[in-house]
Amino acid sequence: MNEEMLRRVLADEADRIEPGPGALPEIQRRTAAGDRGGAWRRWRRPAWSPPRFAGGRWGGWSPLAAGAVTVATLSVAAVVVGLASTVVPTPSDRVEPPPGAVGAQRSASATPDEVRPGPTPPDGAAAPSVGTGPGTPAAGPTATTAGLPVYYLGGDPGRPRLYREFHRLWLHDGSARDRVTAALRNLLDGPVGMDPDYRNPWPVGTDLREVTVADGVATVDLAGAADNDVDEVTARLAVQQLVWTVTAVPGISGLRLRLDGAPVDRLWGRVDTSGVLRRAPATEVLAPVWLISPQHADTVNRSFQVHIAGILPEATAQLRIQRGTRTVREQFVTLSIAGPAQGEAKVAVTLPPGRYTLTAYAISLADGTEQFLDDHTVMVR
Repeated sequence: MNEEMLRRVLADEADRIEPGPGALPEIQRRTAAGDRGGAWRRWRRPAWSPPRFAGGRWGGWSPLAAGAVTVATLSVAAVVVGLASTVVPTPSDRVEPPPGAVGAQRSASATPDEVRPGPTPPDGAAAPSVGTGPGTPAAGPTATTAGLPVYYLGGDPGRPRLYREFHRLWLHDGSARDRVTAALRNLLDGPVGMDPDYRNPWPVGTDLREVTVADGVATVDLAGAADNDVDEVTARLAVQQLVWTVTAVPGISGLRLRLDGAPVDRLWGRVDTSGVLRRAPATEVLAPVWLISPQHADTVNRSFQVHIAGILPEATAQLRIQRGTRTVREQFVTLSIAGPAQGEAKVAVTLPPGRYTLTAYAISLADGTEQFLDDHTVMVR
């Protein structure tokens, strides 16, 4: 078994594991003691602490030397490799079905980057806003759509963070350039996302002039964005809003920004935009709690799943469901992993038909207050 094959096996096994947020100290104890036996179990959760990693080895043991171990050992090794990495895992941008609210019926088996024939919008639903933009194909036999991630600012105006929505948008040919163009035109199309709590800080009238892609870097040329009276925090998040949206497209890892055809070294006099721009660490720019789905204004069946993500030290989020002012369900939700990685969880819910507000949030460890609230209003049919 060569190194590349072993890496693939480790990655495959890791994808099947949902470790408890407190498993790290026990993993350290067992690997140091040479303990290779036993099935994966949920451990009692201690306070989170960062993993130790030095000299390319974890606790004196290298998983790449374990070619003949059992599947159970590979599972533990895969988790150890993931925890030991110096790169904090960031959320997948291609794991959630696209919403029906932007021009296509939701498919339970669809993935956001799946391309299918252009849909006819359901009764009462708005066609994709990008469908009326310049250079967008009219619906027809050659038009296709895809569910693309688009990022917005939200949360505390004094300390905004990024939130993500999936929008089903028209495409020409499905290329990386095509997807970047569609996502950015949609982002710049209005001041808010589907959730009115998510906002777009770019100046009204900002337009996408051109997108080119070469060597994994998208060069984005904007017009009408030379001036914007925002603070430094908002300016930095506005740049990261573009970067995270663009680099959600497969094959794109960086962005070069131009204004009116010329490079810009410092955007709005507040943030460095010279060279190739990359994603900032998730812990610095993403909201600590996301309500991924259902998305705001979605219509769902009576039985559905609530998908929550969070970067939380104790890997514990909260879910509240209200009908009007009455709370019909409230519970804690254990995420798949504790911060600084982004953990996720799905909660099965069954509700009578009606309009509901779903709120994901965290409880402050300091004073017990609710924080990082993300709420969506949905219709249960």
